Amino acid sequence: MALGASAQQSDKINQAIEATVQSNRAAVASQSRINGVDDSTKAMLERYRAATWQAQQLNVYAKQLEQLQGAQAAEKASLAQQLVEIERTERELTPLMLRMLDSLDKFVSLDLPFLKQERRERVDNLKRLMADPEATVAERYRRVLEAYQIEIDYGRSMGVERAVVADREVDVLRVGRIGLYYLSLDGAEAGRWDAAAKAWQPLDDDYLASLRKGLRIAREISAPDTLVLPMPVPAALAGGAK
Repeated sequence: MALGASAQQSDKINQAIEATVQSNRAAVASQSRINGVDDSTKAMLERYRAATWQAQQLNVYAKQLEQLQGAQAAEKASLAQQLVEIERTERELTPLMLRMLDSLDKFVSLDLPFLKQERRERVDNLKRLMADPEATVAERYRRVLEAYQIEIDYGRSMGVERAVVADREVDVLRVGRIGLYYLSLDGAEAGRWDAAAKAWQPLDDDYLASLRKGLRIAREISAPDTLVLPMPVPAALAGGAK
């Protein structure tokens, strides 16, 4: 009887142990499943956060792109308007430049006869430039204004050049646009340009010293000084004197 009771008690203990082991195994399996679910949840959460961040970045980029497209559209409209204005300006500038060139051509022909070849070549070059289809309106306009400025500067300066007068080589002195004079290379003869007669007229020997001084000043050998030279009388004053 004692042995039977002991065996039964041992079986109960074994069963209890087995139940405990099975329970622990079930708990471990359950915890593993929980851990797996937790890891999966974390991964899903990370993917969600990454997707949310990417969506935010795409939204920012879309807004920037929209602003850029708006700015580009405004710039395109502005450029189109500028092109219209440029085309209109070019249409208006071309006849103006042609009139300016024609006036310059006539002025050079009627002006005092100094630097004749240089000035004539400048006008001829401008005419070729105006006929050149490759030349821009801006370049044409710049060159015309440049030619006008050169002519203006002649009236504010003195100049000297070697020329031939009455088959003699002489030094020609230009005093602004007030007067044009010459002195022979030996310094013995002098003359002045008579605009009314369009011819050179001889000068008295009294002006030889002033002419020599003027030539030195024009060549920047001497400092500027007063010159005693005959000046042409304006037509209005000459008529009044009569």
